Amino acid sequence: MAKVLGLREQRVQFFYDTDFINYGTTLSTDTSNYAVAQKNLFSDARAGNLLRTNLQGPGQLLSDQTFLTFAVRHEVMFYGGDISAVTGLTNTAELSIWTLSTSVFQFQVDTKIEFEGPLTMTPAGGGPWGFISDSAQPLITNGEPDAPSIYVLPLPIAITKRQAIAMIEKKFSWGVDVAAGINAYTGGKLLRAYIDGYNTRDVQ
Repeated sequence: MAKVLGLREQRVQFFYDTDFINYGTTLSTDTSNYAVAQKNLFSDARAGNLLRTNLQGPGQLLSDQTFLTFAVRHEVMFYGGDISAVTGLTNTAELSIWTLSTSVFQFQVDTKIEFEGPLTMTPAGGGPWGFISDSAQPLITNGEPDAPSIYVLPLPIAITKRQAIAMIEKKFSWGVDVAAGINAYTGGKLLRAYIDGYNTRDVQ
């Protein structure tokens, strides 16, 4: 489709990529979903599967696009499984809390780390919440699932044309091997990172 010369449009749109989304025990052969100490999202994005990412190419936006990042968000979910195989963890809630508390991120644009911190400081702003039938099966997400809980950056992070982007996700062992717990968990599990802001692109 031809571009309209000199005419560009701006839209509010987040981009996301997924660390893991799976049900049941995850084996090391499943490299897309296997939890490891460090994984680089966006830079290794596999376009074409909207369940995992809406980035259209690995490592950068399309050639005509720019982006102003106003928020980084992380969605975390564990539900309906057993964790008794991992020492130090006894239930789904503990796995959720340990994953959130011992995981950090670094948002990198080109060669510079622009924003970094623990996952708990970048609430999801949405996702499952509450209890299913009783308190034994809580649906824990990262922060209350509403827009006011999203941490908005005081100054936006600019991504210009063809700049490389990466979300470096790190999981630490601190008395509990969190990555092993994620892989051993027998239920549903998800960790997804978002950059939220204004996307500018050519009109076609």
